[in-house]
Amino acid sequence: MGKVLSPWCKQAKIAMIELDMTVVELAEKIGKSREYTSAVVNGRIYAEPVVKAISDVLNIPETACSLNGN
Repeated sequence: MGKVLSPWCKQAKIAMIELDMTVVELAEKIGKSREYTSAVVNGRIYAEPVVKAISDVLNIPETACSLNGN
């Protein structure tokens, strides 16, 4: 079985779908590369300032974020 996503990662993906926003568009809005933004959204990297920026753009709470999906 693959890695379990944190609730924040799931909320971010759902919000992106609801907003019809691609990772490229999100990356442009937060001023980061597509690769880095994707890594944060998919839980491979945790960077608090980037999580906050993504949360602000997607209008989701950043409190549900953790590295291990718990």
